[in-house]
Amino acid sequence: MKKIAFATTFLLGFSGAALFAAPAFAADAVVYEPTAPVAVAYDWSGFYVGLQGGYLWGQAEHSYSNGAPSDDSDPDGFIGGVHVGYNWQSGSFVYGVEGDFEGGDVEGSFENATGATSVGTSELNWQGSIRARLGYAYDNALLYVTGGWAIGDFDFGGGPFPLPVSGGYSDTLNGWTIGAGGEWAFNEHWTARLAYRYTDFGEASGNLAPGFPDVDMPVDLTTHAVRVGVSYKF
Repeated sequence: MKKIAFATTFLLGFSGAALFAAPAFAADAVVYEPTAPVAVAYDWSGFYVGLQGGYLWGQAEHSYSNGAPSDDSDPDGFIGGVHVGYNWQSGSFVYGVEGDFEGGDVEGSFENATGATSVGTSELNWQGSIRARLGYAYDNALLYVTGGWAIGDFDFGGGPFPLPVSGGYSDTLNGWTIGAGGEWAFNEHWTARLAYRYTDFGEASGNLAPGFPDVDMPVDLTTHAVRVGVSYKF
C-alpha cells in the first residue's frame, strides 16, 4: 500500500514539473522566419539608343565687311533627333560616351534700321555632337555632366542696305558643347532624361553673292538647348 501511495505521489509531482517546464521550453524554441529579398541597385552599364526633343535658342551675331551695322538674328525653335551611347559603371560612378543627331525648325532674323540699314537671317539645317559623360548614380537615378565636340550646318542670309535679304551662304560649323542632366530608369531597359546644353559653334564665314558679291558676312553663333528623351538599354 505504501508503494502504491509513493508511486502516485511521484507521478503527480513529475506531471506538475513537466507542466511548469513546458512554457519555459517553448519560450526557448527557435522560430525561423523567411528573410526579405535584398534590393539590387540598378546597373547603368551597357549600350543604349533613344529619341530626344526639345527647344533651342541662340545668338547669331552678323557683321559685314563693308562696315554696315551689325546685329543678332537670334534663332530659336524646336529640335528633335536620336542619340546612341555606352555606359560603364564603377561603384556609384558612371562614365561613358554618347553621340546625337538632330534636325528642327530653328530660325531667326533681324532688320536694323538705326541709321544705315542691314538685315540678316539664320536657319538650322542639322546638328550633332560626340560627347563624354560622367555621372553619379543613386539606384535608379543618375545625375551627370557632359561635354565634347559639336557640329552644325546652317544657312545665313543678309544684306547691308535697305533691301530684302538677297545674299547668303551655307556653312558647316565645328565647335564645342557642355551641359548637365538627370536620368531615371523605370525598369531594366527603359530610362527617361532631362538635360541642358550650351554650344559654341564658333564663327561662320561666307560671301553675300549674288546680291552683294563684294560683301562678306561672318556670323558668330552660340546656342542653348533644353531636351527631354527616352532611351532603351540593351
